[in-house]
Amino acid sequence: MKTRPAILLIYLASTFASLAEEAKTHYNQLFLGGGTSIKGFGDTDQEVRTVDILFRHARVFYEKDAGWIRGRHEFWMETPLSIIVEDSDNQDSNDFGIIGLNFLAAWIFPQTAIGEPYFMIGGGPEYVMADIEGVGSDICGNYQVGLGTKFMVSGTHEVNLEIRYHHISNLGMAEPNVPLNSVKFFVGTTLPF
Repeated sequence: MKTRPAILLIYLASTFASLAEEAKTHYNQLFLGGGTSIKGFGDTDQEVRTVDILFRHARVFYEKDAGWIRGRHEFWMETPLSIIVEDSDNQDSNDFGIIGLNFLAAWIFPQTAIGEPYFMIGGGPEYVMADIEGVGSDICGNYQVGLGTKFMVSGTHEVNLEIRYHHISNLGMAEPNVPLNSVKFFVGTTLPF
């Protein structure tokens, strides 16, 4: 029984060592932002404003220096938490927020004078903890598309600015199924691990 902590420590040390060695192909980022759903955008009929915290783990698939697909192609896995700060239909409720898991494909274009622009697309499952009238279910899904720019601050430290279109609905699993179509803005930074 006494060997388990030692084995766990060795495992964790080797994991962190391999992460440091693979820093060129993996990185983590933390984002803060916010957004609002837009009444009349699609079937959206209420305004929900959020403050968002998002953790991103990125994996670089490949880089191409020539041709029409040149740039860096990455896979992102994100865990967002959206805290509801205003709900037009439920002002006095104890709404908390929405938590999710996003899977995104990103295309980072070559460096320009203003940074590295990128395009992203993807989606994933979401759990709606808040009582948002119209959503109709706690289990929902989302899809999103966005644009951003990375600004290199130092050798491995970046700052990102992003804008996204974000859609949430319950995928037809319950009634009512009124979507939340939102625009979200984020600012993020590379983490040292």
